[in-house]
Formats: sequence, C-alpha cells, structure tokens
Amino acid sequence: MRGLRGALLVCVLAAVVPAAGLAQEDGGRDLTQGLTRPETILAALTALEVDRELEEQALVKDLNRLATWRYRRDELLERLRSLYGQQDLLFNTGDARSDPEGAASLERRILEAEALLGAVGHEGRALRERIDDRRDRMELLARRSDELLALLPEDVDSLTGLWDVRFVPTGEHGAFSLYQSGTLLSGEYVLGGGWHGSVQGTVVDGRVFLERIDSVKGRFADMTGRLSSDGQTIRGTWQERDLTANRASEGSWIATKRARRAPEAP
Repeated sequence: MRGLRGALLVCVLAAVVPAAGLAQEDGGRDLTQGLTRPETILAALTALEVDRELEEQALVKDLNRLATWRYRRDELLERLRSLYGQQDLLFNTGDARSDPEGAASLERRILEAEALLGAVGHEGRALRERIDDRRDRMELLARRSDELLALLPEDVDSLTGLWDVRFVPTGEHGAFSLYQSGTLLSGEYVLGGGWHGSVQGTVVDGRVFLERIDSVKGRFADMTGRLSSDGQTIRGTWQERDLTANRASEGSWIATKRARRAPEAP
C-alpha cells in the first residue's frame, strides 16, 4: 500500500492539491485547467483512495485502543471508589487516629491511583482528538474525491470512473479506477487489507472482462461481468489463478459506479 502511495505521489501533487481549492486562481489562470485528462484524474482518485484506506485502517486501530482505554479507566475508577470507601470508613470510625500508619499508607495509594487516573485521562483525550482528526481527514479526502469525480467526462456509456467493488465470499472491498478507450479497459485498484495493483481488460456489448494484476503476486484473478442497462453497476464472477491457495478461489463480485455529486452551496 505504501509503495502505491509513493508511486502516485506525482499525481497527488499535480492533481489532488489543486483540487482542494477548485475555486482558486493564480494570475487569472484556473488551477484545475491541467486536470483535463481522465487518466490523470483517475490516478489522483486512486491516490486519494490509498490515503482513505490508510486512514480507515488507522481509525479502526485507534477505536480499538479507545475501547481498551475505557476498560482501564473504569478499572481505575472502581479502584479509587474502593480506596475512597476505605478512607471514609477509617475517618468515620476514628480508626485513622488509632492506626496512623495504615491511614498514611492508604493516602499514598489514593494519591498514586489519582495520578495514574490523571495520566490515563490525558491519554484518552489524546486518543479522542486523534480519532476526530482522522475523521476530519477522511471527510476532506471524500470532498476532494467528489471534486475530482466532477471533472470526469459526463459520458454515461463509458466505464471511465471510480467504482466501489465488493467480492463474495471473501468480503474484500475497495475501489477500481477504470479508464475506457474504445473497447479497452485499464486502471488501478485499492482493496482493504493493503491489496492493490492494476486491472486491464475489455468491454464489448456490455460484457466486461478484467484481469486483476496484484502488485506482489502478479496476475492474480480473472473477472467477468455484465454491465447494467443504466451503466452504473457491474455484476459477475471471479476466479483466482492460484488454485492452491488456502482460501476461496472463486466467487461473485459487484461494482457500483461512484456518483458525481453536485457541488455544495457556498
């Protein structure tokens, strides 16, 4: 995943950064005027999908850390409640005066637990801030993706665009950026779990054939499908070339074309 991100860095600098401010101009020149080639736009969209996938993976890890943090926090709170209860009992019964060493030891334990709870509280705040930042970045990536999608040609008969893809029974999901030139198809893909690579194939009379080429494993799977009458969905089957792998080697897939969204009102 990191390798693909680096390979597309030029596209990010050339396309994604200007897309963050589509209304800006430089000396009267629209900063988006260089984004006219669908191939360049699709490469930038793929780069955005890589970043989005990395952020999503990091978000899941941070949410798991937050769940663990809550468990630790609750344990500490319960310990403090118990210690406070013991301290209240000592003072209410007057035993604190008859057992000063015990009272002092209990006070030290309370101070230690309070300090630890303070540190845990700081850790929780940092985690929540990081989660909010990741969600903000994911929203920004989604907005930039929408801005780039709006630059693609409005040709409903073309497969050129960004497609959300899901595979059954593996549950893999991600995005294909496809470019159609006549009957030829080419593009890149990004799937959850770090899978990425390229695709190439053909489309003839609504029949789609794609070869999935993984960045590590090479020629990985053959995919066939049928384009829906509205040109927005592809359904079909896939078969992995490595039939010795200890996992499902065939199944079905569905791809839905990412819709062009109307720009938000200023």
